[in-house]
Amino acid sequence: MVILGLSYVFQYNTSAVLLVDGELVAWSEEERHTRVKHAPCEFPHNAAEYVLNKAGLTIGDVDRIATTHIPVEEISKIRNSKAFAEYVGLSNIDWYGDYPKLLMHNEGVWGNTVNDINQHFDKNNLNRFPIHLIDRWSHHLCHAVSSVIPSGFQDTNFISNDGDGGEDAGKFGYFDGKFHQLGYMHPLGSIGAYYSDVTHFLGFKYHSSEGKTMGLACYGEVDEQLFPKLHFENGDGFLQPRINESRQHLWDNYSHLHEKFKEDVWCDEAKNLAATLQSYFEEIMLHNVNRLRELHPSNNLCLAGGSFLNCTSNGKIAKLVDNIYIQPASHDSGTTLGAAILTHQKYTNKWPNIRMNHAYYGSEFTKEEVKQKLDENNLVYSEANVEIDLAHMINQNLVVGYFQGASEVGPRALCHRSILANPTIKENLDRVNKIKKREWWRPLAPTIAEEYLFDITDAKHTSPFMLMACQVRDEWRDRIPAVTHVDNSCRPQSVNQEQNPIIHRALLNFREMTGVPVFMNTSFNVGEPLVDSPSDAIKTFLNSDLDVLLIEGYCVKKEDNKWHIK
Repeated sequence: MVILGLSYVFQYNTSAVLLVDGELVAWSEEERHTRVKHAPCEFPHNAAEYVLNKAGLTIGDVDRIATTHIPVEEISKIRNSKAFAEYVGLSNIDWYGDYPKLLMHNEGVWGNTVNDINQHFDKNNLNRFPIHLIDRWSHHLCHAVSSVIPSGFQDTNFISNDGDGGEDAGKFGYFDGKFHQLGYMHPLGSIGAYYSDVTHFLGFKYHSSEGKTMGLACYGEVDEQLFPKLHFENGDGFLQPRINESRQHLWDNYSHLHEKFKEDVWCDEAKNLAATLQSYFEEIMLHNVNRLRELHPSNNLCLAGGSFLNCTSNGKIAKLVDNIYIQPASHDSGTTLGAAILTHQKYTNKWPNIRMNHAYYGSEFTKEEVKQKLDENNLVYSEANVEIDLAHMINQNLVVGYFQGASEVGPRALCHRSILANPTIKENLDRVNKIKKREWWRPLAPTIAEEYLFDITDAKHTSPFMLMACQVRDEWRDRIPAVTHVDNSCRPQSVNQEQNPIIHRALLNFREMTGVPVFMNTSFNVGEPLVDSPSDAIKTFLNSDLDVLLIEGYCVKKEDNKWHIK
């Protein structure tokens, strides 16, 4: 069975997934093709075309299309509930985001989805994809499935949580071959929306810059006078914020700070507000994990949804369980995979055997295609022995744009589309942040050979997706200062031979030279989505202060191509 997964209706990070007989063949995010961050609400035209082409298929070969759908009637029913409004202490419902438009269109949204699918795949309206072959699934069920099934756990608890996703903002439950819901998070008490609201108040971009808030939090102190704790336990015993009251408190008492923060986020009020928010966020998350374990004791936990891109919180959650799996594309892109998996199970009566121990399912290019692009740009390049040459370059304190294999899905650069540098030189934090045009106070991550992860950090679990923060051990803090944050934390990516043999070997080679099996790693981009194609990589390299481009075994040095520099 060939299943094409699509997501885009009122979602960010739209994408396409292809399952063939239960195998995850390809997964592509629309932003990587359009170069527009998050591709909000954009139909994934390019992503769909790419995943089909990668498999050598056309829409005529697709048996079913699976998509996430926001059930309008449920949203309307829940959000207009007077009883709930009174329960959380609200006199009225504060509508926000795109949902007013959604409700106005009602089920027309679904009709538009069908039309968009057919307009893309049947531009001449000759052979429309039948509506009865299109399955639609609940947003948060898709999130949960996208983590549980790829984890390989046979029995596990799960949490899905984000800013907002249809009839609810999260689900709590367990999986034992079937999915069982034990609770939910109401949209008007969404922890994800709560975090985004404060991010916006700090002057950062809503639904995009929450990571900046997380980084800033480490510099501040918790101040309940500035931002009071307004939480409640819902009927299932799970903790939620009273986001409308919190929002109202900020704007009523500190509206002047919003403008100040836009100009100067590096002030005590901003740092303390970020720290207070992060503290509350962690308190709610940890309470809910423990509550879920009370309802269904399990030492396995699967997480998905945008809220689980918060590495600091994830790191503390990870210490509560024996086994944890976080979907690397925890944002809305992950729902695409969940929808495809649900459709496979519906028609085969079995879950697909998908095990995601890496995230390399995106665009990939042959060495010949890369060489052609280098030649088209009249670049001087040479062949490289990447495992050795990369280690030497990092040891020489060169900053390297690194491009290999299939691109990563999700927001983290996992050494297929990365900027790599020497973590032993403290000044490289500022140097790479300047190259990236990032705020100087934002941390950068270490990529660590897996066998040394527990020697260097206090991590409890391996971290292949760079989604869990931990503490750098005392004896290592001065050895890798460029990737040790102000609170002595880091958010590592651990790499083993199976996941990424080239990088793993390069790390071991670097260790032989320096005693340090660590690279500084950040995303290969400057103000755009992660580079996807050779053209993207070449453009970013030539228009930045990167020293070297290593791309599919070819080495391009800036010093050899100075005539390209503007």
